[in-house]
Amino acid sequence: MKLTKNEKKTLKLLLENAKISDSAIAKKLKISSQAVGKIRKKLETTVIESYTVNLNYSKLGINVFAIALARLTPDGLDKGELEVEQKLLNQANIIQIHRLPNQSTTHIILYGFKDLNELDNFFHSTKKKNELHRFIENKDLFTFSNHSLIKNSPIQLFNQTIEEIGTQSNNNKNGFTEIEHFKRRLKK
Repeated sequence: MKLTKNEKKTLKLLLENAKISDSAIAKKLKISSQAVGKIRKKLETTVIESYTVNLNYSKLGINVFAIALARLTPDGLDKGELEVEQKLLNQANIIQIHRLPNQSTTHIILYGFKDLNELDNFFHSTKKKNELHRFIENKDLFTFSNHSLIKNSPIQLFNQTIEEIGTQSNNNKNGFTEIEHFKRRLKK
């Protein structure tokens, strides 16, 4: 992918403040608002998936986190990886899911809970065992409080990557086609 200098600058400004207006961007870049509108439209069709709000977990009462090294059980393998992942996606307490190319650990899952009681109920309730835990099991579970969270932002990585766009070849253009096709089927 290639981005012009103004596209890169616009993207960086949007990373700092997703609510920034086109006229404010235009003023900073010394270009017209219409040009910024075209740039934003291009970015929204290529690299921007959505504009989101960054919430404070602890102020919402989410005080306990858990990272699980998990693997599909024999029932999970029979059901199918994508189907089990769909079940995981429907769990409110799951914040992130990462698939690993490994047989002993197939997923890393980040959970969030109000307190340890909620965590215990999630992992030990009969309903969850039948609905979810028979398909995927936690090999290791690491729990920590919201005060242990040191960094929760990819902005530095994005800024570095934006700077490098156009200076490297894109070797992994079709690396995740199976996942992208599955996501498209879900949207239908």
